Amino acid sequence: MHRRRLLGLAAAGFACAPLMSFAQAPSAVPHRIVVMDFGLTEMLLMLGVTPLATSVPDWYRRTNVAPPLPEGVIDIGLLYQPNFELLEQLRPDLLVLTPAHAPMRAQLERIAPTITLALSAPGVEPWRQIAQETQRLARVLEREPQANAAIADADAKLAAARARIATAAVANKATAPIFVVEFVDDRHLLAYGPGSLFGDVMTRLGLRNAWTGPNNARGYAVTDFTRLADVKDAADARLVYIDPLPDAARDTLAQGVLWRSLPFARAGRVASMPKVSQGGALYSGARFAGQLADVVLSQEAHHA
Repeated sequence: MHRRRLLGLAAAGFACAPLMSFAQAPSAVPHRIVVMDFGLTEMLLMLGVTPLATSVPDWYRRTNVAPPLPEGVIDIGLLYQPNFELLEQLRPDLLVLTPAHAPMRAQLERIAPTITLALSAPGVEPWRQIAQETQRLARVLEREPQANAAIADADAKLAAARARIATAAVANKATAPIFVVEFVDDRHLLAYGPGSLFGDVMTRLGLRNAWTGPNNARGYAVTDFTRLADVKDAADARLVYIDPLPDAARDTLAQGVLWRSLPFARAGRVASMPKVSQGGALYSGARFAGQLADVVLSQEAHHA
């Protein structure tokens, strides 16, 4: 995708709203389920349900990574440009949508019952919002025990990561503020703020988020990396970036003069973590918590 187009999409964020709808109650528990969002695909898999079809399943495998999406799931096309003819042929029992699908919901409702689930909502902590929506989906699929178990497992993993970080913070007297970012190209990155899933998890881990700039509706900002130096705590902050790096960004981190002028880069307070999706559900949030704890403990030990 052209860089300008990618940046435009990232800056706009996904349209989110608290509105949720279930157009018509299915006569039985749905089994032929089509899901049109990567985070909601993850949510469905957390409940032990494999969808019949999803939007660009190979893209899910690259962005969400886990839980794994089984082979054989049918590709219905792009997230907001599905193949309507194929959808009709599949005869699904349920279509799982986001609020961003509202413009096409009436057309989709002529194919199958729909449920709209929002992974974020104004004024609601992302972790809590996602847990509530997981329970809503579970009620429709009659998988409440699986939802309760999945939420409890995610909560336990987050609590374990928090305990590990707390031990390190006590031992080393302080934990520096952290930028969590994802590079878009050689100059721009996504900086995750408090309203994002990652930002919410950081707060729950007892960590300080170094990014205090303005964010979009999904809680992150698209910014030139040099702007990180303007943040109040930049001098003391560390930075964690999410792999994989674009090739151009790899060159920037290796030999970029501007990059090496940033305080955390000069001090060697930069680390990476494996790919995890900021648009995921609680599974991704718990993975992020564990991976960030690994980074924090490693850096605390190095700088002790």
